[in-house]
Amino acid sequence: MAARKKLQLPKSVLDMKFMKKTKERLEKELENTLGHEDLYSNIITNEMRHATGNFISESSFIFCEDLIEGRLSFKGMNPEIERLMESENKQNDCEGEMQKDISDEILAKKMNSFNKRKRPSSPSKYNVPKKRK
Repeated sequence: MAARKKLQLPKSVLDMKFMKKTKERLEKELENTLGHEDLYSNIITNEMRHATGNFISESSFIFCEDLIEGRLSFKGMNPEIERLMESENKQNDCEGEMQKDISDEILAKKMNSFNKRKRPSSPSKYNVPKKRK
């Protein structure tokens, strides 16, 4: 695979007075990359260096809604945190079940009486005359 070479400014441009900071920054970057190549040469492969598209960006936070917040503990490592986790789980279970304030029968009667009052008494009030041919 052909190595991608980063475009560099000509040396004559970098020697100009207003480009000194840029020249210093580029030299530091070059030193760092050479240092990293020697340091991690046995770990980082060329495929890893030139890989693109490893990340997927999402514009929505929908995937974060069901994540667990706060501290976690497993297998008795932190009993206090595990007690807190259990109490939160119990609260979430209780919140999931909705309790009825009124029975279904009472609700049905109230809705029927409400609908009767809301509907017009005479259906001809809203009738539009039909066009004749």
